[in-house]
Amino acid sequence: MDDLLTVIDGMVSVWNTYFWRISFVFLIGLGIVFTIKLKGMQITHLRDNARLAVRGVSEGKGMKKLSAFEAFCISMGARIGVGNIAGVATAIATGGPGAVFWMWIFAIIGSASSFMESVLAQIYKEQKTDGGYHGGPAYYATKGLKSRKIGIFVAILLVLTFGVGFVMVQSCNATNALCGAFEFENNTLIFASLIAVIAAVLVFGGFKLIGKFSASIVPVMALLWIIFAIVAICFNIGNLGNAIAMIFRHAFDIPSIIGGGIGTIIITGLKRGVFSNEAGLGSIANIAATSDIKHPIKQGKIQSFGVLVDTLVVCTVTALVVLSYGSFESILAFGDKGSVLVQDVVSSTALGSAANYIIAIFMFVFAFTSMIGYYTMSESNARFVKDNKLTVNLVRIIVIRSAFIASVIADVTIVDDISDTFMAAMAAVNMVIVALLSRSVFEAYADYRRQRKAGIEEPEFTKSVLSNSEGVTEWE
Repeated sequence: MDDLLTVIDGMVSVWNTYFWRISFVFLIGLGIVFTIKLKGMQITHLRDNARLAVRGVSEGKGMKKLSAFEAFCISMGARIGVGNIAGVATAIATGGPGAVFWMWIFAIIGSASSFMESVLAQIYKEQKTDGGYHGGPAYYATKGLKSRKIGIFVAILLVLTFGVGFVMVQSCNATNALCGAFEFENNTLIFASLIAVIAAVLVFGGFKLIGKFSASIVPVMALLWIIFAIVAICFNIGNLGNAIAMIFRHAFDIPSIIGGGIGTIIITGLKRGVFSNEAGLGSIANIAATSDIKHPIKQGKIQSFGVLVDTLVVCTVTALVVLSYGSFESILAFGDKGSVLVQDVVSSTALGSAANYIIAIFMFVFAFTSMIGYYTMSESNARFVKDNKLTVNLVRIIVIRSAFIASVIADVTIVDDISDTFMAAMAAVNMVIVALLSRSVFEAYADYRRQRKAGIEEPEFTKSVLSNSEGVTEWE
């Protein structure tokens, strides 16, 4: 079994490297173009974007459709997960402290891409038999580019990327963290079964249950993780200045103890940053489409803000937890990556072994908030291919089995490589589609700004503002 997994990993690694070279051009190049055309909206309108994201906590109660806040929480649930803990630690261990700097840069650029894809998802969304809205790359590719074949290809690729690849990474890391904290016979199989059972309850419960679960859990868990991380940093507060200095000092100079060059740092920062905030992958666009709002731009601004919160806040505190331990050499001396490295660092403080249990619980909960977000995306794309119960149930089974299998295998390196390969392919395809349809986004944004300047607090959108509204069905 181990030999087979090694062979598979070797084959995937080749494609992983190739796809990421292509994906880098589209993710960064087009992200910069979008940032320029939007005049840095993700930063200059940060306060308004944040206001839209947190407003309307009570929206959607008693409604079948998801509110803007519930959709935001599902998207943050998908973002805030293993990538914010295990992913950041892995980035530091493989690319050096400077990888964190590039995560920041790519988050700022990527937030513009997230805005673009989320707005497109809203413009081209459609209502399905479950009464809710669905959308995303497959929908706007089919309607905007008038190609059902491209839409089906994107839908299948997205299910493979998130319903299989990303789900496997989340469940695998969560199981490893749990096994590292709770040692008893057959713990891997027990935790794998537990994860699969809870995942089944959530995914068979439907979108509204997922929305309520995410709206209740995500904000609380994100806040608790930040508080816990700050407490952990305080135990090593004397090293905080050096931790921050290491990020900037190694941003353009990878430590010799790791080897490689600036390209290694940049690609590592991009991979782990995109895995965490998912900007440009089309995944959050699927969730953005599910909300029932009056103007597409609102969801775009909300999701743009979400990218920055995920990386600049949550990922940063995790990075400082690890780097405040001491010198980079002392961190690498643990010989671990991912969540286990975070456990190593925090357990060395006054928190002791209790840190292992606390981090394991965070990993467990974050794995679920992420997985249900990935399931939401997968179901939307399954309904795009064939809108019936058989197709949806098939995807549910695939997601649950992927979580179980990855937990049993418990090999983070292999599932990371598989996930990264699908992620690179998904990013390249989605960013090209977004660029081809970007005119509609800029026209919708101009309409939104005109209404706000006219004093309209809650702008309303109609497809008549678009120069080409063919394929737009939900905005009469």
